[in-house]
Formats: sequence, structure tokens, C-alpha cells
Amino acid sequence: MFPPMIPMRQLRSDPNFAPLFRHVHPLCWWVLWWSLNRIFLWYDTSGYENVLLATTRWGYVYPAYLGQKKPDPSAYKPYELERPRWDDPVWSTNVPTPFLITNETLRPHPHPPLRSGGGGWPHRGQTEGACALTSLDTS
Repeated sequence: MFPPMIPMRQLRSDPNFAPLFRHVHPLCWWVLWWSLNRIFLWYDTSGYENVLLATTRWGYVYPAYLGQKKPDPSAYKPYELERPRWDDPVWSTNVPTPFLITNETLRPHPHPPLRSGGGGWPHRGQTEGACALTSLDTS
């Protein structure tokens, strides 16, 4: 069911893992040994290409950095269009031309010329009638 555990003597003599055993107190080597074997089992099934491991003084090993996952060769699928292309005849229409909305019908119309006199609401009538300012009287 599980792959066999790597013996502690083999891990301690490996130059890649000897610094970990120097970092951990000898009373906690069994925790380090157990943690390394669990990380190896996880690494074999995780699918990551590179993993940077870190450890505590008590022997717990955890992944400090995870690299990219290995690409799955069966993951490539060709791109399928959700809708037909715009030049496909599916998008053509039988609507008569006067009823079509084109760029010319969407073009904004110029504003009509402003009427002389009076502003619009709420300023309507302010420049008309008896109250309108005609000229400045400085006398």
C-alpha cells in the first residue's frame, strides 16, 4: 500500500539531508525521520517539479516553496469555438435594409440650435420681461 520507509541511517548519511539532522536536536530525530518520509510520500503524488523544504528545531518538515506542477500530457485539448465566427453565414439576416441598425443610424445627431431668449428650466424667463437686465445704471 505505502512505499517502504527510508531508514534513518540512510537519511542521516545522505549529503542532502545531513544538514537537517544537524539542525534538529537528536531527541527529535524520530520526528524528522517521520516528517521526511511523509514529505517524500506527498511529493511522489503531488506532481510538483521542485519543492523547497524547511524544518523546525523539533523536526517538523514542511514545504516552504512549491514550484510549478509537471504538465499533464493528456491535458491538451484543441480549442473549440463557442459561437461561430463573425464571417460565418449563420450571422446573416433577412431583415429589410430600412430596419437594420447600422453605424450610420447610430451616429449622434448634432444638437438643435439654441433658442434665443430665456434659458431652460429652472432658469426659464430670467432674461425676458421687466426684470431683465438691460444695461448697467451707475448713476
